[in-house]
Amino acid sequence: MEHETTDRRTVETEFRKGMLRSRVPIGLIITALGIGMVVLIGSYLMKYFRGAIPLREVYRTEQAGEEYVSFDIDYVLDVFMESYRTRYGVRSKSSVYYLVLDEEAGPVPVRVSAKMEAEMDRIMDETWDYLSGVRPVPPIGMHVEGTLKKLKDDGKTYFDRTVSSFNLPSENESYYLWAGILDNQSPSSAMGTTGLGAVILCLGLFILAPILGKDHIKAVQVFLDSHKNITRQMVDEDFQKVRKISGTFWLGEDFSYGITGKPVILVNQELKKVCFRVQRVGRGTSEELVCTTADGNEYGFTMNKKKADEAIALYQARYPALKMSSGLKGRLMMMGDGDTEGGSQDAGE
Repeated sequence: MEHETTDRRTVETEFRKGMLRSRVPIGLIITALGIGMVVLIGSYLMKYFRGAIPLREVYRTEQAGEEYVSFDIDYVLDVFMESYRTRYGVRSKSSVYYLVLDEEAGPVPVRVSAKMEAEMDRIMDETWDYLSGVRPVPPIGMHVEGTLKKLKDDGKTYFDRTVSSFNLPSENESYYLWAGILDNQSPSSAMGTTGLGAVILCLGLFILAPILGKDHIKAVQVFLDSHKNITRQMVDEDFQKVRKISGTFWLGEDFSYGITGKPVILVNQELKKVCFRVQRVGRGTSEELVCTTADGNEYGFTMNKKKADEAIALYQARYPALKMSSGLKGRLMMMGDGDTEGGSQDAGE
């Protein structure tokens, strides 16, 4: 086992390094995820708040792709494709693709949700009644807003086939209007996703914030203020002989140093129990070396069982009075005069 020597290094510098190790990776990942969600979805929301551009202004131009547009559906000629999804073994229609005829833009493929199918079918029936002379006035149309998406694969094939059946012109590259959708979700969902991204971003910054503060300095002073009989020299001398158990925990002859959210220093003689604990956190588990002081306060230091066993062995070697409690594996207890402990098996052991 490596014996850590810390010449010319102070408790504060090691605490700061430990905070960097424990907080920077996860903090950066969460912050990057939040920024990604805000920037990606936020760019579409900017188009939404700017207002939809009339489809006729951008259709069949380089600006068409992923643009948020508005469109008045006046004439619906036919359905050229349907899409389905299966949930919990139940197959249901999710989208319907219609061939819409616009006086200026020409044939335009429009994708609507299954909830809008009845309204589109009504316009289609009225379109054909009007074209055949049964209906004296044009159809009652519908105004929609949505995102232009590139039509490809089977969708492009079916659209071209349907357009040809009406002797209408077709393009090499076609875009369909996904009605009611901003990018790939509804505007309300996009707002919710952006809000969630902002929360995640704030969480990442909250995790990173302590490394910019002075918690590593305050921890030492708080410890000295609460232990008037201990001097800074005693702490420094002890820290020169610590065993580095993990990147966030150091065990000295008289004191234990670790990071539990914030840096802490514990007096080894004041410890009542030291044990390894595994507990469920969400869908995963957390492994900790738990130090309990005589006043009942618990301090959990994240580490795996191998490192925790190393620390426990050192506690036993340096403090012979530290014994196994009720024969439980990985649990130690400082036996005072007349103190006894009757425990139950730790979870996860």
